[in-house]
Amino acid sequence: MFNKVILIGRLGKNAEVKTAQNKKDYAVLSFATSESWKSALGEYETHTEWHRVYAWGNLANFAKTLLKGQLVSLEGKIKYRTVEENVEDKPFKHTIAEIHASSMRRLSKVEVADDPTDGADEV
Repeated sequence: MFNKVILIGRLGKNAEVKTAQNKKDYAVLSFATSESWKSALGEYETHTEWHRVYAWGNLANFAKTLLKGQLVSLEGKIKYRTVEENVEDKPFKHTIAEIHASSMRRLSKVEVADDPTDGADEV
């Protein structure tokens, strides 16, 4: 069996860096992919999907250098987790899809001159 995701898209905002309970840093990315097509009326339509991407370790350090709007490619795997919340005082259970990145590469120019790297892999 095989679980692999490859995405090319843009960051919706700068990476959000957090620390897990085990004291390891990780980054959360808001990642957008889009597709366009010509409708039956001959007009172009576009649909954007938003993905929640997690990066750990060295990959989190690289993700911190990425900026909103930059074009990035990433590889990883999809994971699902169940969340239970109260909605209108009733328990509501739903599943969230997440991408856990194993490698990332910056595809657009670096806006910050002090970062010469263009990619990273999970260690």
